[in-house]
Amino acid sequence: MFRWTWLVGALVLVLGAGAADPEPGRTDGPEGSEYGTGGYNYPGLGGQYYLEAFFGSAQVDVEVEGTDNTSKTDLMGGFNAGYQLEDWLAFQLGFGYISDQKISLYSAGMRNSYDLEPFGYFLSLDAEIYAPDQGDSQFGIVPGVGAELLLSERLRVGLSYQHDFVFSDDNIDVDRFTARLQFKF
Repeated sequence: MFRWTWLVGALVLVLGAGAADPEPGRTDGPEGSEYGTGGYNYPGLGGQYYLEAFFGSAQVDVEVEGTDNTSKTDLMGGFNAGYQLEDWLAFQLGFGYISDQKISLYSAGMRNSYDLEPFGYFLSLDAEIYAPDQGDSQFGIVPGVGAELLLSERLRVGLSYQHDFVFSDDNIDVDRFTARLQFKF
């Protein structure tokens, strides 16, 4: 009985070693089929990194109780670095700077895009730190919308609008109109 147990165990080990993952090879079926042994053993994540530069104007409205309301329009620029999980969903980190008012904008959020070649459309939602050189930093929520022209698989240009809802004791609103250039890696 002891010999049969060892013999069956050895047989299971030998047959089990032959059932390893198949090597990539020829696929005999039509494109996209599951026939044959082709393809990758372990598919990648499928995501894509991108870097986006933007330049445009920002109108900053500040309403302080007991004083006159101020409204200034200045040039702004910045960049977003993101990771696109799927064709329609990306997460991004960004930095923007409003020049004459010396306001830094640090953001993190998501972008939902829809491509109809040669055009693309997107909605975005960011959480943002509004940090002027003088005064306190504030938190804000920034929804945005935009349209893009797809120049190639990796390069796109477009226009966007974002409105910053800054949560503070003063009523602060920022409206941004920007031109964008995005490059995917």
